[in-house]
Amino acid sequence: MNRRTKIITRTQKKNLLKSIKKKLYFLGLALLCGGVLSAVPIRKVSSENTYDRIQAGQWVVASMYWEDKLVSTGKAFNPIGWHAAHKTLPIGTLIRVSNPKNHRSINVTINDRGPFTAGRDLDLSLGAGALLGFQGLGTVYMEVLSIPPIKNNRRPIVEYLFAVNDANGNCAGDTACQPVLGGTLARR
Repeated sequence: MNRRTKIITRTQKKNLLKSIKKKLYFLGLALLCGGVLSAVPIRKVSSENTYDRIQAGQWVVASMYWEDKLVSTGKAFNPIGWHAAHKTLPIGTLIRVSNPKNHRSINVTINDRGPFTAGRDLDLSLGAGALLGFQGLGTVYMEVLSIPPIKNNRRPIVEYLFAVNDANGNCAGDTACQPVLGGTLARR
C-alpha cells in the first residue's frame, strides 16, 4: 500500500507541474498582450463629458439676467433656458461654466450680446444661474467647448460689380466680372 501511495503522489506531482506550466504560459501570454496594447496610442477624451476644451478656461465676473426681450438671434429670450450673453464669443458657442463655491458646472450656449455693465464678462440666464447655485453677481470659471462653424454667406450684389474671375471662374477681387449673355454678371 505504501508503494501505491507513492505512485499516486508522483502522478499528482506530474499533473501539478503541468497545471503550473499551463498557468505560467497563460500569464506570459497575458503580459505579452498587455505590453502590445500599452504601446497602442489611445485618443484622449475629456473625462467630464464628450466635449474637448478648445480654449483654456478663465475666471470671469458673471451676473444673471431675466428681462423679457429679444436676444441677438432675433428669438424671444427664454429665462429658464441654459443660455448666456457674452461680448465677443460667437453666437452659438458652447461653454462650460463652473461655480467654485459649490463645484457645480453646466454647459450653456451663447445666444446674446452683453453684459453692457462695466466690470462684467458674462450674463447667465436665470435657469442657468439657478442650476449653478449662483446668486446675483460673482466669479465663475468659464471654458470654451465648441465654436460654431462660420457660415459662408454669399456676397452682396454690389460686391459683384467690383469682382473679377479667378482661376476657378469665381468672382473675386477689385474689378468687374466678365459679362455673360443677356448682360448679367457671372455669379458662381
